[in-house]
Amino acid sequence: MKKNMFYILISILLMIAISVTSCSKETETEPTSGAAVGNSQAAADVGSVKRIAVILDPVGVNPFLTQVVDKIAEIREAGTYPMEYTIVECTDSAAWAENVRASVEEGYNLILAVGWQGADPISQVAAMFPDKADYAIIDTIANNENVTSYVFKPQEAAYLIGIVAGSVSRDLGKPDGPFCGVHANPGQGGFEWQYGYIEGIKSVNPNVTNDDFIFNYTKSYTDAPLAKELALQQAAQGCVFINAASAVADQGTFEAALEKGFYTSGQDADQTRPDNPYIITTQVKYTGVVTEMILKDFFGEGLPKTVISLGLKEGVVGATYITDDGVNPRNSEILTDEIVKTAREAAEKIKNGEIVLNVPLQEDYMKQK
Repeated sequence: MKKNMFYILISILLMIAISVTSCSKETETEPTSGAAVGNSQAAADVGSVKRIAVILDPVGVNPFLTQVVDKIAEIREAGTYPMEYTIVECTDSAAWAENVRASVEEGYNLILAVGWQGADPISQVAAMFPDKADYAIIDTIANNENVTSYVFKPQEAAYLIGIVAGSVSRDLGKPDGPFCGVHANPGQGGFEWQYGYIEGIKSVNPNVTNDDFIFNYTKSYTDAPLAKELALQQAAQGCVFINAASAVADQGTFEAALEKGFYTSGQDADQTRPDNPYIITTQVKYTGVVTEMILKDFFGEGLPKTVISLGLKEGVVGATYITDDGVNPRNSEILTDEIVKTAREAAEKIKNGEIVLNVPLQEDYMKQK
C-alpha cells in the first residue's frame, strides 16, 4: 500500500511540473527549414535554426504592433528563413527588463524590441552580453553601439497629412484655420508628427502662423474617451479637420468626427472605413516592412551596427490614397483629385530631396510665426 501511494505521489508531482512548465512559456513557433536568403553562414545552412524573440507591449488591436506580429508569422509560414520565434508581451517597464534579459539567457539569437519602451532594457542587456545575441529595435534609438536601431521619419508622412488638412480646410471655407490635432504626447518626442503637419499646412497657405494651431494630448495610446472629449472641444472651436495621432486612442477622435462632421486622419495602418466617411486618409507607418528588413539583414550579411532612418523614399511611411492605395473607396468629394495630385507631387519632392524636413527643437520652432 505504501509503495502504491509512493508511485501515486510521484505521478502527481510530475503532472504539476509539466503544467507549470507549459504555463510559463510565451507564444512560440516550431522551427522551419525553408530556403535561406543572404550570404551569412546562418542563412546558408538550413539546419542552423535561429531563434528570434520579439519583445513588445501588449499587442491587442494596435496596428503598430499587429503589423510586426503578422509579418513575422507570414515570413515563418513561407519558410523564407530557418527560424523559430517567440512573441513576448510586456505590461510594464519591469517586465521589459526581465524579458529582454531572459531572452538572452535562454539562448535566443536575435532580440527584437518594438517601441521606445525597449530602448533602455535592450541597451543595458546588450552592454552586458554583447556577443551572446544580435540586437535590434524598431521606432527608437538605443544608446548602445551593439544595437541596430531602425527609426522612422514620421514628419515626412505628416507633411502629406498637413497638405490634406490645409486643402480640405480651404475648400470648406476655413483657409486660415484653426488647424487642430489630438496627439499622444507633448514635448520633443512627439514633435515630429506636429512639425510635419504644420509645415504641410503652411505649404498650402503661407499666411498661416503657429498661432493658428490647436494641439491637445491624450498622454496615452489607448484612452479613446479622452481623445473623443478633446476632439469635441476642438470641433467646438471651429476646426474642420482634426489630425488624430494617438494610436488606438484615435478611435475616440473618429467617433467625434462621425458625430460632429469634421474630417480626420488615422495612424499606422489604413483606418478608413465605409461607415465613417470623415476618416479621409491615414498617416501610415509600416512596421511590418521594417521587420522584414531586419530579418533580411540578420540572415544576410548581418545587422549593421548603426542607426537606420527610414522615410518615404524607403516606402515605410506614407499616406493613404497619396503614397498607397486605400482598402476602401476614397471620399473623393472631400479628398479631391486636385488635393491628391498636390500631395503626390510633394511626396516626390521629399523622396528626391527637394523638400527636406529636419525636425527642429519644438520650443524654438513654436516661438516663430
